[in-house]
Amino acid sequence: MKSPDEELIELIFPSLIEEKLFLATDLDRYQEKIATGSMKEEDWLLAIEKAIDKTNMGIGE
Repeated sequence: MKSPDEELIELIFPSLIEEKLFLATDLDRYQEKIATGSMKEEDWLLAIEKAIDKTNMGIGE
């Protein structure tokens, strides 16, 4: 059974991907950190910068 936090991240992650703020490939890497509230500022910045860079290069997922 999933926790409410895990269910929430499953609901919001598609929106983050759609808005090109996260890459689909980063879901596994960051899902637990986001759900547990342990994702650091640096993690958010890295994930978002990576998504923006790929989008600007025309290879966004």
